[in-house]
Amino acid sequence: MTIKTSQSMTRKNLTNKTAMVSGLALLTWLATLPTLAFAHPGHGLIVAEGSFSNSMLSGMLHPLTGFDHLMLALGMGLLFTQMHSFKKGFTSLAIGLVAGFALSLSVSLNRTFIEFGILLSIVLLTLALMSRYFNHAPNQSDEASVNTWHNLAIVGFGALAMFHGAAHAIEVPANSNTAGFFIGMIVAMLSLYTVGKGVATYLNTHLQDSLIIQRVIAVVGLCGVLLS
Repeated sequence: MTIKTSQSMTRKNLTNKTAMVSGLALLTWLATLPTLAFAHPGHGLIVAEGSFSNSMLSGMLHPLTGFDHLMLALGMGLLFTQMHSFKKGFTSLAIGLVAGFALSLSVSLNRTFIEFGILLSIVLLTLALMSRYFNHAPNQSDEASVNTWHNLAIVGFGALAMFHGAAHAIEVPANSNTAGFFIGMIVAMLSLYTVGKGVATYLNTHLQDSLIIQRVIAVVGLCGVLLS
């Protein structure tokens, strides 16, 4: 057995173990969905006192203190960079957040419905981050099929981001400036999305099989949401 073959087998075994651990973590998390649906994190906001600047700061802190919003933004940045669709993903995320925020302000949405929508977005994002299908450059033989699924993922996660935008709208602090809070939220979410691109670039530059570490990051994100 050559050294190259041995290294290949070692990487394959490590990948299989990582997938197994990730799957177990996902199953554990799914079992807790009914509890998590009524325990949405990240709502401990500062008092905005009506000023635009304080309201914007409050909006910026909201995603940073909620693991669900944090994971969505970072995870989407990581995933869409691996898909070579960063700009499309950026646009999709922004549209979804704006649409969800506006819809929640104009229509009374069921809080539990929003919570389960957020949880669904995290589950699907985790699956995509762990899947090799969304994390490789397509060959000529399967390029059309892969590009189709990638485009569906971009549109789908943009739609799911509406739930996160709606949650932000519900949690606008009393007596605060709504526009300031909204701008702060958008700035924070899109900044986190860009950080996700930086993480993906670093992994691809310094690691031969970055998908293994990406799966670990996805599991850590799940644990953060689960334990928050």
